[in-house]
Amino acid sequence: MNSVVLRYPRQTLWADYIRAVTGALLCGLPLLFLDVNRWMGLVLGAACVLFLLFLARTALRQVTRYVLGPDTFAADGPTGSLVEWARLDRLALSYYSTKRDRTDGWMQLVVRSTGARAVKVDSSLESFYDIVERAAQAAEARKLELSRATRVNLRSMGITVAGQEDAE
Repeated sequence: MNSVVLRYPRQTLWADYIRAVTGALLCGLPLLFLDVNRWMGLVLGAACVLFLLFLARTALRQVTRYVLGPDTFAADGPTGSLVEWARLDRLALSYYSTKRDRTDGWMQLVVRSTGARAVKVDSSLESFYDIVERAAQAAEARKLELSRATRVNLRSMGITVAGQEDAE
């Protein structure tokens, strides 16, 4: 298997940029041009900071490239890290629903190898399934104990880890 370079789709990034800038403007402009009371200013200021943090996170995602190789998974960017599959010590796959009936949402994968920082990616990243599948293979090889939620989420993607098929 050769290494594959992955990035977040441009369309997803632009949508996040629009959300971040719109939110920051809607929260920040009233602080600049209107006389708001202290409590409303605190709420608007906090919301503006959150939107600016989301903007920074989106910019980091844009400049980071992810490299999936046979032996490693790397986040190559300002906050990059390297996961060695042979030393994998953490795999968590979470599902975040945007609807009450859980019919829409996204998944987030967190992987880490011994002595390294974790790499977090979400399901909008190109080839997300391939990354999850490779991480599950590494977890199986390392006999890594996975949480029930991770096993359920893996199973929802059609991926099982030997010895941990008891997810319902």
